[in-house]
Amino acid sequence: MTLQSSGAISLANIASEFGGSAPHSMNEYYGVASGIPGSGAISMSQFYGKSNAQYVYATGGSVSQSGNYRTHYFYSSGTLTFSNAGNAAGSNTVTYLILAGGGGGTGVGGGGAGGYRYGSTGIGTGGYYCAVGGGGAGRSSNYNNTTGGNGGNSSFAGITSTGGGGGASALEPSTPANSGGSGGGGGFDTGAGGTYSGASGISGQGNSGGFGRRLAGGGGGGAGASGQNGHARGTHHGGNGGSGSYHFGATRGGGGGGVSWVASTSSGGSGGGGNGGGLQGSHNWPTSGSGNTGGGGGSAWNYSATRNGGSGIVIVQYRFQ
Repeated sequence: MTLQSSGAISLANIASEFGGSAPHSMNEYYGVASGIPGSGAISMSQFYGKSNAQYVYATGGSVSQSGNYRTHYFYSSGTLTFSNAGNAAGSNTVTYLILAGGGGGTGVGGGGAGGYRYGSTGIGTGGYYCAVGGGGAGRSSNYNNTTGGNGGNSSFAGITSTGGGGGASALEPSTPANSGGSGGGGGFDTGAGGTYSGASGISGQGNSGGFGRRLAGGGGGGAGASGQNGHARGTHHGGNGGSGSYHFGATRGGGGGGVSWVASTSSGGSGGGGNGGGLQGSHNWPTSGSGNTGGGGGSAWNYSATRNGGSGIVIVQYRFQ
């Protein structure tokens, strides 16, 4: 508790706040707080309003420091070890981003972004395992009923983000898109067909995929917005992936684009979503979700191009001084 800012203050008050060994003396407390001299004359009044502020401190991952803040980036799974849990007078919480792996694209629907959780929590000393989920497998479906693979979960301090849902194939409704942190984009059937919904995302982690319709796949859901519906950009154009969210200096968690039956491709959502492929003209290739963004993979038809989801990331930041 912070010492009083006026009135009588005793050596016992100072010892109660800063500790030390009895019998106490003023020279025990040289430099214990900002404004307290490290040598020479020291007076009781110099302790007005002072506190024994402790700050969080940890090691592990890739570390950067700016001003009073320290940030740990985990691009693959590892352990974050806290040697000091801090206190209320200094700092005793951390801010985190836990982003799961994105879902894989498939023959029609774009992959959903990995679950995106941003917040703060208290911690204790010791090791905390940071699990970073891999991207879901992209799969070529053509007329097959194969959905893209879901991304892997990421976690820290008992908080888990769910992997993104894989995109839907053709031959809906028997093989719909997969749900996940964000949902995969919807597919279509091989006849005149109807509209096929994208899969749902998890509230607080992501959004749903867009619907697919004959000759145009739905975009995968993103951390910041739902995937676009097939045909929304014009006849036979696949839906763009949903946009991601911005924290720690970058946008992450974009959904993958849906397949188009025209030369034009669909765009992956901002934040690492892969582009969807186009089927006419030059057969524009789909792309994978970007690594460590949790982006969903773009969709293709029967080509062998890569359309995997992007891996996730765990970021932890706190005040360290």
